[in-house]
Amino acid sequence: MIEQKVSEMNKWFDEKIAACGQRDRELTADDRQDEAVFEKVKGNIYDNYRTMLGAGVRIGRGDPAAVKQFFIGWTETIPASWKTAYEKAKEHDDLARMQTEQVKLDVVHEIREQFEKVWEGAE
Repeated sequence: MIEQKVSEMNKWFDEKIAACGQRDRELTADDRQDEAVFEKVKGNIYDNYRTMLGAGVRIGRGDPAAVKQFFIGWTETIPASWKTAYEKAKEHDDLARMQTEQVKLDVVHEIREQFEKVWEGAE
């Protein structure tokens, strides 16, 4: 059963990464570089969490609860520094940096929601 969940998540990650790549190309073609950068950032985060899922599966050795604990842990650990960076940017009225950090936080939130939806019933 865990294989199905991993496969579903990987398919979702692949679709998200492809969509970000497509959107990046479109925005770059329209000379909208700032927005294109956000798509690159999002694509990188999806890719990194896809890698984390694979690591969780290896470490969890097929135990869905262990994989979930590992993966959810990373959805809390990694964004902690992004939240701090957001707050520092806010203190300095650095709107561009705030926007970048918010994009990253939004993507991780979306990843976590998708993971929990897919993982439900896997244990």
